[in-house]
Formats: sequence, C-alpha cells, structure tokens
Amino acid sequence: MPTHVFVDETKSKGLLMAAAYCPAGDVAVHRKALRSLLLPGQERLHFNHERPPRRKQIIDVITGFGLMVDLYFADRPTLANRKRCLEAIVRDCAGTSERLVAEMDESAYEYDLRILREATHRFGCHETLRWDVLVAKADPLLWVPDAVAWCWMRGGDWKRYVARFCEVREV
Repeated sequence: MPTHVFVDETKSKGLLMAAAYCPAGDVAVHRKALRSLLLPGQERLHFNHERPPRRKQIIDVITGFGLMVDLYFADRPTLANRKRCLEAIVRDCAGTSERLVAEMDESAYEYDLRILREATHRFGCHETLRWDVLVAKADPLLWVPDAVAWCWMRGGDWKRYVARFCEVREV
C-alpha cells in the first residue's frame, strides 16, 4: 500500500528532520485519533508546549498507530543541511509514497518549495509524489513528526519511547 509521509523538524542541538510514514488507508483514522487529543481552545498539538503526562499520552497514541519514522540529522541548522535532509527524505520515499507533507517553516518556505520541486525531479518522482508545505494545524499527522523529533532530541526515557519505531537514515 502506498504511504503518505509527514515531515517536521527541530533545530535544537543541530537539525533533526523526522519523516513519519503512514499507510494511505490509515490517514483519515489517525487524523481523527489525533484531533481527539486536542484540548478546548487548541488548534494543534505542539509537543514543546505540552506537560509530561500529556506528552506520554500523545506518544502512547502515536505508538499505537504502528508507523515508522525516519530521522535525518545534521550537526547545524543551515540551509545547506536543510536541503540535504529534504533531498534525502524525497530520495527515500520516492518509490513507495504518493504524498509528502512538510510542516511550514516561514523562514524557509520558498526555499523548501524549490528544494522539493527539484528533488522530485532529481529522483524521478515528480509525477507520482504529490507534496505540500503546510502549517501544522492544517494536518494533524504533522503532529507525529513534531512529537517524535522532540522526544529524540530530548533523550532519556523520551527517546526510548520512540526509538522502537524510528530509524536514523543517511543524509
């Protein structure tokens, strides 16, 4: 089954981009489950703003999805490293994914559009891989890579919670 890939990053201690792979047939169910976690007044889940018990609750729901998350790390959050990470994500999902959704970073929006356009041509998937760059509240599945990247970079128990469904990939 084709997948949809949801990408977010953290710029804490370098640049870590997380790409969560979701089977296309499970996208709607997982979105609904994530929306059900919103508290009154919340438009989105943002892991950095949640309290530890709630973080654990969110991670438990994400773990239950059975998704795989690829992690791409660069030592500094430069545009060159951002390009390398995005290109690697497109490279790795080119043959199996039908959609890629990256969370919008306003400071790099136009840059990301160009990189994604070029990468889909470079890896021969410009006709088969649809992609978008969206704000986090536009798609609840963008909250998955946000949570996983935060946990990975935080380390300790948080990293252990997500390590079983994460793989560090070559940039």
